Amino acid sequence: MSRKKKDRGRKAVDGSRLAQSGLDPNDPASALEKLAANWGASPDLEAWAVEQAAGTEDPAIGPRLAELEPRTQAKEVRRSIKRALYRLEQRGVWHAPDTPAPPSARELMGEDDSDAPQGWLSPIDPTGTRLVWMARKIPGGVASLSAVINEDHGVREFHSGKTNRKALREAHKEIADRSGIPLTEAPWEWVHETLRRAYETTERGRHPDVPRVLKTMAPQAPEAPTPAVDSVVDRAEAAQDETALSVSAELLGEPEVGTWLLPLPWMQDTLEKLGEADSSLVVVSPAAKEERMREALEGAVGEILDSPERRTRFADRLEESAFLLATRGADGHAKSALAAAIAAREGKAISEIPVLAEITRRSLALGLRARESKKQEEEKSSLVVTPQQAAAEQERARRGR
Repeated sequence: MSRKKKDRGRKAVDGSRLAQSGLDPNDPASALEKLAANWGASPDLEAWAVEQAAGTEDPAIGPRLAELEPRTQAKEVRRSIKRALYRLEQRGVWHAPDTPAPPSARELMGEDDSDAPQGWLSPIDPTGTRLVWMARKIPGGVASLSAVINEDHGVREFHSGKTNRKALREAHKEIADRSGIPLTEAPWEWVHETLRRAYETTERGRHPDVPRVLKTMAPQAPEAPTPAVDSVVDRAEAAQDETALSVSAELLGEPEVGTWLLPLPWMQDTLEKLGEADSSLVVVSPAAKEERMREALEGAVGEILDSPERRTRFADRLEESAFLLATRGADGHAKSALAAAIAAREGKAISEIPVLAEITRRSLALGLRARESKKQEEEKSSLVVTPQQAAAEQERARRGR
């Protein structure tokens, strides 16, 4: 095979750009990990890193690429990952795991004749929405319930009924295929409690059969069950692990957490203030303006999430995600998520909880960009020149002399 043909698929990236990004061509695994923290931001660098990683003999590369594939939006990068995994598999460096089949009804209900319920949870999406599912063996089949629940609106969808083993397996597989992340089995007591709490916040009159079905599913549901995360992560150990908290921003590289943003209504007042600061009539140098905005943003980081209600919401999310992370083997990140949740509940400054501080920064940055785009569109369609526009135009003219 000619050298030219062999290198046909390789991604060429300027060496100075690699150096600027802190990526070492001789250490593909490290380069991949650095990019993974903000995967999707630099498709060309990501495609390059994937191609480099495909030529290694590192057994950890395959699982990492397989984990990144569902998070990849750029088609070329996704194709690169598929090619890389194929090459690794051909050389015996990596073997594609069998698609995890949803538990059979016997596994769901226990290997003996127990009719104890079973439960599953999905990750929480950026809107605070997730799926919960319960099933229980009954004479002649399986009783099942599923619900889509939201932090603000409670139960959005609810379905229940009698099914069979085959249908239950197919339903689980369909959800796993559609989302890319299978439902995770969780202590049924906690799944029951999660749905019960969601029903308490549901608009009155909606889904009135939820309490009845829950009672049928678990006639003796325990009061105040232990959170699911406590079955897989040592809470006391996480609370004392300062390193786990300090690296918690790395959670944004994980699918369970990486898409989270603050709700827009929480940011409206702050975005207004930042917008006013940015369009002040006082003419300052670009450097001074940038510093002023930076200070305003850092101040906002400590304010927006500081109310007990908002802290609790994200602490709950982090605890749930810690459980999901630990269940799929990401123990270090699971501990970081739980450490951040504990810090949030205890009132630690948001600026000292890296994952929450970074979520706030990202959310505000996106909000400011959206606000600026809207402002530019409005200015294009308006014949009225505002004082701010006039001052900016005068400054541009002065610099152009």
